[in-house]
Amino acid sequence: MSTVRTIVTRHLPARPRLLCLHSSGSSGRQWSAIATALAGRFAVAAPELLGYGDSRRWGAGAPVSLDDEARALSPLLGAAPVHLFGHSYGGAVALQIALRWPERVASLTLYEPVRFALLFGRAATAAAGESIVGVGRRIGMAVLSGRLDAAAEIFVDYWSGPGGWQRLSATRQHAIAERMPKVRAEFEALFADRIPAAAYRTLTMPVQLIGGTRSPLPARQVLEVLQSQLPDAACAVIDGAGHMAPVEAPQRVLEAFAAAGDPHLARAA
Repeated sequence: MSTVRTIVTRHLPARPRLLCLHSSGSSGRQWSAIATALAGRFAVAAPELLGYGDSRRWGAGAPVSLDDEARALSPLLGAAPVHLFGHSYGGAVALQIALRWPERVASLTLYEPVRFALLFGRAATAAAGESIVGVGRRIGMAVLSGRLDAAAEIFVDYWSGPGGWQRLSATRQHAIAERMPKVRAEFEALFADRIPAAAYRTLTMPVQLIGGTRSPLPARQVLEVLQSQLPDAACAVIDGAGHMAPVEAPQRVLEAFAAAGDPHLARAA
């Protein structure tokens, strides 16, 4: 079962539950600012995905699947439907939970969920699909050859922009490098995804999609494909924001969440 980080523990009247699922290479701590801001409306928890937190170190060649991630989190869903807020890989896992147990999900808020398989087999998105597979495999080769720092530098610079790795403290670099074997497994899980695009049309809970104009093309195009399958979803694109906006610019993400998400979340709650 997943380690759960309870971000806010105020004694408030019963509120709907919100689970925040973190991105690859990160942890539940990434949600501190957003969870604090939402604590008046939700009982917020930020579980650690498999291989993070108190879990044992992930083996360099050990596999994982999106279903593995969903099953590990399923005990946290509870009897009453919960709201899910997922970022990047956490968004991909949130979608897996919603597809497997839609009756247990009150709403979905997704910041650039990286369901990269949606890019494969489409003329308009094939190039972006090939490019992210290339990035993932470069990271994977570095991990399998024991070069965790090199893998982490490729990973961070891809998502945060050139020089992102060098701007991190040595402590933060070490923490991310240690997580690279799990990150490699996550890329492979995303590439092995076989859920067709049409399956997302079965999601009837309120959905909010959020992205940034400066994010890498594969992440932006996944959001576009999801939007085409979920025409009733609320959508917000943050001008000038990148893929790591929930960490680097949480206030802007909160503004998008409030602007487009409130009516849907109110109805769901």
